[in-house]
Amino acid sequence: MSELKQKENSSGALVLGGVQFLFTLGWTVYVIYLPELLKGAGIAASWLPWLLMADQLVFALMDIGFGVVADRISEGYRKLAHLLLWLTTVSAGAFLLLPLVGGTSPALLLGVLAIWVLSASVVRAPTLVLLAKRAKPMQQGRLVFWYAGGIALASALSPFLGLWLKGADPRLPFALSALALLAAVVVLLRTSASQTVVPEKDLPAPIPFATYLPLLIVLALASFGFQIHSSVNAGPLYLAHVAKENLPWFLPLLWVGFFAALLGVGSLVKRFAALPVASAGVLLAAIASYASVAVDGINWLIFMQLLVGAGWALTFAGLMEQATADGTRGAEGLFMGGFFAITAISTFARIGFATQFLPDWKGVQFQLPALLLLSALLIVAVYIVKRRQSPSAPARESGR
Repeated sequence: MSELKQKENSSGALVLGGVQFLFTLGWTVYVIYLPELLKGAGIAASWLPWLLMADQLVFALMDIGFGVVADRISEGYRKLAHLLLWLTTVSAGAFLLLPLVGGTSPALLLGVLAIWVLSASVVRAPTLVLLAKRAKPMQQGRLVFWYAGGIALASALSPFLGLWLKGADPRLPFALSALALLAAVVVLLRTSASQTVVPEKDLPAPIPFATYLPLLIVLALASFGFQIHSSVNAGPLYLAHVAKENLPWFLPLLWVGFFAALLGVGSLVKRFAALPVASAGVLLAAIASYASVAVDGINWLIFMQLLVGAGWALTFAGLMEQATADGTRGAEGLFMGGFFAITAISTFARIGFATQFLPDWKGVQFQLPALLLLSALLIVAVYIVKRRQSPSAPARESGR
C-alpha cells in the first residue's frame, strides 16, 4: 500500500512539472508573437513592455488571491479543482483566439489578452497549492523539484523556440500550446484526486505570516538579481566571445547548471535544512555572477554561468521548501501564493529595469546582480540567527 501511495505522489509531482513546462513554453510563444499581434491590431510597439509588466502584476494578485481562497476552503478540494479546470479551459480558449484577433481592433485584442492572463494565472501557484494541501511534509520536496525542473527545462528551450518559430504562422503554436496545457492540467487534477489523503495531527500550526515576510524580501532581492544576470547581462557577456547567431546555444547553459544542482537539493536540504542551503545558493550565485564579468575566455564564462544557475537552484528550491514548511498545515495557499507573487513582481521589476532604466545604470549593470544577491544573503543570515534563537525554531526548520 505504501508503495502504491509513493507511486501516486511521484506521478502527481511529475505531471505538475509537465504543467509548468508547458505553461512556461506557452508564455514564451506569447512573448515571441506579442509584438506581431500588437502591430496587426494597430497598437504601438511602446506598449509591449507595459503589457508584459501588467501581466506579471495580474499573476502576482491571482497567486495570492487563489492561495487565500484555497486556505479558506481547505476541505473543498473538488471545488478548487473544478475552479482550476474551468479557468484553465477559459485560458485555453482565449489563447487559441489571440492569433485570430491580432489583426482586428485594439480593444478586442486587449480584451482577449486580459481574459487569458487572468485565467492562465491559475496554472502557476494554484496547481502547486492544490497538490501541497494533499501531500505529506516529506513529499513536499518532490513537488518542489518537479515544479522548478519543469520551469528550468522550458527556460532552457526558450532560445531555440524563438529560432524554430521565426516566420511561422502563429495559429499552430498557439493552438498546440493551449491544448497541451489543458490536457496536462486535466491529467494533473485526475492524478491528484486519486491520491489518498491521510490527515496528520502532529503537525505544527503555520507560523504567523508576518514572521515569514523577511524571507519574501530575501526572495525578491535574489530573484531580481538573478533575473538581471540571466535575462539582461548574460547575452552581452557571451557576445564578447561568440557571434550573435550562436547565442541561442549558450544562453541555456545557465539552466543546465540549475537543473544539475536541482538534482542534489533534496539531499542537501535533508542534511543541512532549507535556509542554509538557500543561503549557500545566494552566495554561490553572487560570486559567480560577479566573476562572470572578470573572467577571460569563453570556457571560464560558461563555467561561471553554470555556477550561477546552480546557485539559483539552491536558492529557489531552498526558499520554496521553507515556504511549504512554514505554511504547513492550513496556510499553504497564503505562503506559496506569496512566494510566487514575489517572483512575478521580480519579473515586473526586471522588465521595467531593462526597458526603462537600463541606460541610467550602465555603469553598474554587471555588478548589480551580485550586490542584490549579497544584500539578500545578509538579510537571510540575520533571519537564520534570530530564528534559531526562537524556542519554536527547531520544529520549523525544513529538513524533511
